[in-house]
Amino acid sequence: MKKSLLNVLLLSSVAAFGLAACDNKGPAEQAGEQVDEAVEQVQEQGEQFADDARETLGVEEPGAMEQLGESLDQAAEDMVNSAGEQADAMGEAMDEAAAEAERKLNEMLEESEQQ
Repeated sequence: MKKSLLNVLLLSSVAAFGLAACDNKGPAEQAGEQVDEAVEQVQEQGEQFADDARETLGVEEPGAMEQLGESLDQAAEDMVNSAGEQADAMGEAMDEAAAEAERKLNEMLEESEQQ
């Protein structure tokens, strides 16, 4: 019992001395604190920006931004699908026009050969 009490007292003394010695901040520790403060400021500004964006967009409830993002994703996917369908239709129309042009060219060649 006396030995563990002595260990506790010794450990407490070392800890108190260590904490007292830490009061003197070196340049590296000061720079680290400045970096920490800068990171905190950026985080706060980011949170403020997100809050402002939610307010501007009229999105106040939690999860609404996710719903907005999903809606935008769906709209983009719909646009891509629509553009693909239009491109396919355009390709078919161009093939038909090329076939018609080839048919007319062949008719003209036949007429010129007959004359």
